[in-house]
Amino acid sequence: MSFTINGREFDPDRVDVTVEAGSVEEWTLTNTSPMVPPMHLHVWRMQVVESAGRALARPAWQDVVNVPARGQVRVRIAFDDFVGRTVYHCHILDHEDRGMMGVIEVR
Repeated sequence: MSFTINGREFDPDRVDVTVEAGSVEEWTLTNTSPMVPPMHLHVWRMQVVESAGRALARPAWQDVVNVPARGQVRVRIAFDDFVGRTVYHCHILDHEDRGMMGVIEVR
């Protein structure tokens, strides 16, 4: 089993996502595996707005978001406090160590 994000293993020299400072983005986190990875984005919290195809009545702010097995979660992120490079990754240390991490740069 491979532990990747968007089919790519972690490379600290590569920027996987570039975001404009001050913007608000919605991301759809998709999981094709039978596991439930807890995803974490350094610096910013994620507001979960939809899970498993259903909108949440009350969107919830979370530091770590579980992505359902063979499912999706839609999150909203306000990139307003930090400019520079950081990472997002699976919060299961073994998965992160085996490549399930990416670099995000906010400009």
